[in-house]
Amino acid sequence: MKKIELNAAPKGLATLKEFGPGIIWAGLAIGGGELVLIPRVGAIYGMMFLWMPLLAIALKYFMLNEIGRWSVATGTTIYDGLAMLPGPRRWLSWILLFVSLYLGAVHIGGLVAMIGHITFSLIPIFTPFVWSMIMMISFVVLTWKKRYSILEKLMFVMVAMLTITTAIIAIRVFPPLQEFLKGFAFLIPSVTPDWAIAQYKISQNPLVEILPAMAFSGCGAVNSLFYSNWALSKGLGLGQYFDGLENTTVAMKDLKSLDRGTVERIRGWYKSMFHDVLWGANVLTLLVTFFYLIVAIVILHPLKQAPGGTKFIVTLSQTFTQTIGPWAKCLYLLGAFGVIYSTMATIYDGYAAMINKSILICLPNWEGYKKISSIWRYRMWILYGTGANFILVYIFNAVPVSFLQAAAWIEGTFLLPVVAWSIAYLTAKVLPNLYAEGTRSLIKPHFIFTLGTIVAGLFYAFLILVLIF
Repeated sequence: MKKIELNAAPKGLATLKEFGPGIIWAGLAIGGGELVLIPRVGAIYGMMFLWMPLLAIALKYFMLNEIGRWSVATGTTIYDGLAMLPGPRRWLSWILLFVSLYLGAVHIGGLVAMIGHITFSLIPIFTPFVWSMIMMISFVVLTWKKRYSILEKLMFVMVAMLTITTAIIAIRVFPPLQEFLKGFAFLIPSVTPDWAIAQYKISQNPLVEILPAMAFSGCGAVNSLFYSNWALSKGLGLGQYFDGLENTTVAMKDLKSLDRGTVERIRGWYKSMFHDVLWGANVLTLLVTFFYLIVAIVILHPLKQAPGGTKFIVTLSQTFTQTIGPWAKCLYLLGAFGVIYSTMATIYDGYAAMINKSILICLPNWEGYKKISSIWRYRMWILYGTGANFILVYIFNAVPVSFLQAAAWIEGTFLLPVVAWSIAYLTAKVLPNLYAEGTRSLIKPHFIFTLGTIVAGLFYAFLILVLIF
């Protein structure tokens, strides 16, 4: 048995040093739903839509917290945990493997197409397709050589600039209180405006547009699982024994032998992770979403503009130009470029790691695959995403909004209830039993976290049922 030793978790303001995984998660969320899909739906349905993404993000806090709890308390990825669910062997792992192969192409394909259009709008010397390829190759090179940190600070400045400017605009155009309160009447739009149907071919059923946007509110089911790897790589709790790619040197059978002092230190690390999820991920994403949505509703809805097709970025930029002036289009585009490029960093890394880990779990006896070094397995799936993106963008002429919606339908709507309920069971039932009876109370989640995760799944299941029936 390996002797497990942990440093005490930081306390007070020192906890801020452990922030990071949650902020990465927030950056991923902002680049998908918050920047594109949610403003689009807000522009179509107006203030009535305001409450829905905010509630969705708030509920996903519970699921994300439980994902982190598993990794901090076991030193393993959430994928290892989901493989332990009762029922047909590794049933959810197989689902996640095929879904990640699909999303590794379609989701990234939508982002690649998007950044091509953004760059073309900034520098119209190539076609959007050529810019998509240039941006994709540049990122593969940075990822391959682990050099992304060179641009990380610059991207952060761009994202901060876009967010702060949007917040200032939102405050400037903030609607009257009576109109604002209508956004929290908890009503679901029952009809799509005639102008949206006629001009933009949007479905008469509002949920056809709303559900994909809700799915990417604060990341979808699959993207939220990425938090597990980031928390482990940060070294939170038993993540200190994680190799940074796929394995831990702590065996689950050894958890029962941990003394109370060690388990209390693990609990201390959980508290650090709790704040990373709450403030770095959830509250930050809520604030950014709120500002983006208010601006889209107040400015684009009266103009009867629905961001979509290949001109979506020009439509979205009107949230700046209509308020500040024509010169602000460049400001918006630079910020959007930083948001999407940063999101591509997390997406490329997340899907490559997830596909690799899922194969190792689903096909444990595939010796030929395991003979490939872990870094080259990771790079292999980076190349898979790159090749798939080229095909989608070139042959199928990927339209950013359409491809993001296609990704959202799979990973954020129908799959989210399954993943949420599985995680609730995993941390409430499986995790405590890995520890000795005398220390289980330190690890077992309070019922409010289990209930919140279950309710998150029920919320999406309810929306799906409303759509179907």
